[in-house]
Amino acid sequence: MAAALVSFILGQLATITFETAWQELKLVIGVEEEVRKLQSNFEAIQEVVEDAEVKQVVDKSVKRWIDKLKDVAYDMEDVLDEWTTALSKLKTDEAESASVPKKKVRLSLLPFNLGGQVVRGYDISDKIRRINVELDEIAKEKDRYHFARSEIAQPRRLERTTAYVDVSEIKGRNDVRDNIVSKLTTDEGSIQTVSIIGMCGIGKTALAQLVVNHVKGQNSFDDVVWVCVSDFFDQIKIAREILEGLGCGSSRDLISLQGLLDNIAEKVRDRKVFIVFDDVWTEREADWEALRAALQHCKHGIRILVTTRKESVVKVIRSSHVFRLELLSDEICWEILKSKAYFGRGESERRDLEDVGMRIAKKCKGLALAAKELGSLLRQKRRRVEWERVLNSGFWELEIAEEYIFRPLLLSYYDLPSTIRRCLLYCAIFPKDYVMGKDELIVHWKMQGFLNSVDDDSEMELKGEEYFEYLADRSLFQDLERDDYGNIFVGKMHDLVHDCLLFMTKDEIVTKEVDSKETWNLDLVSKRARHSSIKISQPNSFPICINGVEKLRTLITIGESYDVTSEGLKKLFSEAKCLRLLDFQLPRIRKVSEEIQVPEEIGNLIHLRYLTFLSYQSLELPESVCDLRNLEYLNIVNCSELPKEMEKLINLKYLYTRDCNRLSHYPKGIGRLTSLQRLDRIIARVDCNHTKDFSVGDFQNLDLLRGDLWLELEGNWINIEEVERAKLHKKIHLMELRVVFRSNNAGHEMKDNFIKALNPRPNFHIHFFGI
Repeated sequence: MAAALVSFILGQLATITFETAWQELKLVIGVEEEVRKLQSNFEAIQEVVEDAEVKQVVDKSVKRWIDKLKDVAYDMEDVLDEWTTALSKLKTDEAESASVPKKKVRLSLLPFNLGGQVVRGYDISDKIRRINVELDEIAKEKDRYHFARSEIAQPRRLERTTAYVDVSEIKGRNDVRDNIVSKLTTDEGSIQTVSIIGMCGIGKTALAQLVVNHVKGQNSFDDVVWVCVSDFFDQIKIAREILEGLGCGSSRDLISLQGLLDNIAEKVRDRKVFIVFDDVWTEREADWEALRAALQHCKHGIRILVTTRKESVVKVIRSSHVFRLELLSDEICWEILKSKAYFGRGESERRDLEDVGMRIAKKCKGLALAAKELGSLLRQKRRRVEWERVLNSGFWELEIAEEYIFRPLLLSYYDLPSTIRRCLLYCAIFPKDYVMGKDELIVHWKMQGFLNSVDDDSEMELKGEEYFEYLADRSLFQDLERDDYGNIFVGKMHDLVHDCLLFMTKDEIVTKEVDSKETWNLDLVSKRARHSSIKISQPNSFPICINGVEKLRTLITIGESYDVTSEGLKKLFSEAKCLRLLDFQLPRIRKVSEEIQVPEEIGNLIHLRYLTFLSYQSLELPESVCDLRNLEYLNIVNCSELPKEMEKLINLKYLYTRDCNRLSHYPKGIGRLTSLQRLDRIIARVDCNHTKDFSVGDFQNLDLLRGDLWLELEGNWINIEEVERAKLHKKIHLMELRVVFRSNNAGHEMKDNFIKALNPRPNFHIHFFGI
């Protein structure tokens, strides 16, 4: 995450430093030098940060250095956001700018009221200076660690695997073993490739070992070769291992790939050969081409078994059969766990521990690796209370986690580009077993700035889809569901992956589950907390005391059964001024007729990009919401009236009000939100150009709208000129209208007049309801 943060900030600094506004509206004397120094330090750190991120796993002092760097980077990102917001305010506030001659304006002297916060240029410049002092120390400190420059150092790989295994320890895979063996021994063809794919720890290597053991017992092949690829795909190294497996001990004398492949082609010509490539990562088809060509000289056909975590590998190696491993049952996990944990224990001791052990086995969530390592851990723990402590701990809290359980997962993590690592780490904010909608997650990534490598918003969404597919391809998401076109639209994260991400983001991402009726406090403890989610499972109250939220960027509440007070929200909005994403489920309240009022203090959240209020009662939004100049996403349920000055939300791209049945009209200012892309529902007057309410003609400048729109038309007659003003033909990304006439006089004549005046482009879909 640190690498992506540093890269993003450097891009922002470059943009602002050379911006026209920056040249015209200088802050205070000397601040330009401070910015250049910031750039220099961040550039020096950027050269080594990839190596530092890898080394932090095994070196705690490096992790502390990374943590300090992330804190400063986050603070700098907030200052830059404050800076650009102030500049935007200056440019667009005509009344204020008109009162000050342009050439005499100094951002350092001019105060800005941004959402209730008075921001002055010298405040911003002072923050930049303080950050520079901290960053300077961090930049100097990096030299003591001797980080590698301009390269990505890889973490220590796992132990080399072999074909030898105690088959009695492998449980629950006999059926799939038999199926694989059948494919390997009955199919015809020069080269037949079978792939085993699944997430880390599911038992791919163990299954391959089981298959090898079985075919050796059947004498199905003249030669069985095991190649542990794991490290980077080294063609010469792999060719040598194949030759050694074929009994050619002199392969070390060969130094060229051509010579090695010539020997392989000659050796396999008259033999029936089975080769296992365990733990394959390469996605480059070129890595396989020469080896495949050499193996094709085998007259009896080569059989290949590949294990991998990546769907893309399966395509590259042209697998004829693919076996996607399912998670083991809790019963099988218990069998694996107790075979380790019960060693050396008497019958009565086993009976005393069995109920706890079976519950621990459920924590494995179907992963053989977790069952095996937990069993080994429990073997060392003699007392029941120690087993219960393991039961009540998350994986990330166990002493074996980092070395034995998380280390294999970290290989998948460091195989990702730094931009995608940041997106994956963010997923730790969601509770375990949370069904993540792809579109929902992509919007979250966008609002956090994780997809800012491209400027165009549609390109950001494509980039987000690419990232989601990339993570799914590497088995980091599971339980994937696809639509009729084969596109993934939801997925989950395995508990083990979730715990590993929490381990890596400790103190930065804080999740809390409240499952009692007691009064509680929201205390994030660490001043480093940036993202937090609260899952409330029992009837409860929103925290009466909120601590440690000053740096918080994300707050997600999940649950329906809790009460919230205006004072609790005021305190939150007054203290959590760095919030960028607020997803708040406002609960049911005792009096159905009572209306929930959102405090004016919400206007303090000048960094806010994403705001969701899901309310079960009538909801009133204050006018101060319109001070949220950076707001891009607004989703509200049961809102009775929208703020009047909606046009101030100049960056708004998503406006969802489908479930606001109490809304009787929409503000006219929505028609001036030219960045608007998604609008699921709106009420529009169709009879005239109304002075205060949104009318059909106000669609005129909303050319970026896309998807489909639920349109409710208000009025007893059709004003042709007003409808024509909407210029529907320019909305090339808008695909469908669902239209309802709210008038009692609506009939087919109004419908026909509306369509004629609207003049939709060919193949545009309009559906009418109630006529």
